[in-house]
Amino acid sequence: MSMPGWYPDPAGGQRYRYWDGNAWSDHTTQDPREPPPLPAARPSKNRSAGGFNWVWLGVMITILVLVALVAWLVFGGTRGGGGFSGVPEDTNSASPTVQGWDETSKPTPPPTAASLIACPYTTNQDVTSQGTDGRLRGGGLVVDKIGGWRDADMYLQWVSDFHTQMDTVRTGWMSNIGVGQVNASDGFVDPQTAARQSMECFASSGYYLNFTHRVDLVNEAATISGHPAWRMRSEVHIDSPDMPEIDGDVVDIIVVDLGDPQRMGIFVASVTIGDDRRRELVDASIASLAVG
Repeated sequence: MSMPGWYPDPAGGQRYRYWDGNAWSDHTTQDPREPPPLPAARPSKNRSAGGFNWVWLGVMITILVLVALVAWLVFGGTRGGGGFSGVPEDTNSASPTVQGWDETSKPTPPPTAASLIACPYTTNQDVTSQGTDGRLRGGGLVVDKIGGWRDADMYLQWVSDFHTQMDTVRTGWMSNIGVGQVNASDGFVDPQTAARQSMECFASSGYYLNFTHRVDLVNEAATISGHPAWRMRSEVHIDSPDMPEIDGDVVDIIVVDLGDPQRMGIFVASVTIGDDRRRELVDASIASLAVG
């Protein structure tokens, strides 16, 4: 499961529910930038002063057990050539095995569990006006809309100026396309790194609560309107008891260097694995992606 934070409410609606790292809390909000809720106060484990103090009884029993164990080690454990052997050296590494955002490393192999990175909450408030020519605009990018899909407000916490379309696959599952921007102030410094970071954030976010693993299909340099870009296409697999027929999504992320040191454009799309009809529609939209 993802790191603690505000995520789209699994119950639906336009609210966000707080995930404390182990379970969904009762706290909801309409603004995911709101500080985390305070944890519920834990009741005292001690009885009142007028009752029997069970804590001290437990302490005394523990002391007696320790005394008996020491006596056995000293007087009984060495008889007959027996006793305890030395504890084997612990050769396990204490270093964490989950990669964070290492800006100096090359893309790592596909993870087998949800990434545990802390995806940034952008504070950028840029907004691009939408035209009437059947195209989505955001983050300095334009892309053809898909006929029959509806304009929608999709929220990705690390993407600003995000404008999207969605199409319902079944209740609780949708395909989408969108354009927006990622910002240098949030740690996005080059297209390749930003594409990897965004793919990790997308797979570990509240959109894939039953995430099992990710398989990277495409991870390569690209060019959009003469601008350097980086493209990733990954299968994001889930195992949901509520949607056994859904294996997951094919996710496309393209990050474009606009020549602006403060921001880069980003395209995001997701289509259900095996859904060839919607896949063709999204591929046609990707072919129209341009800087403008």
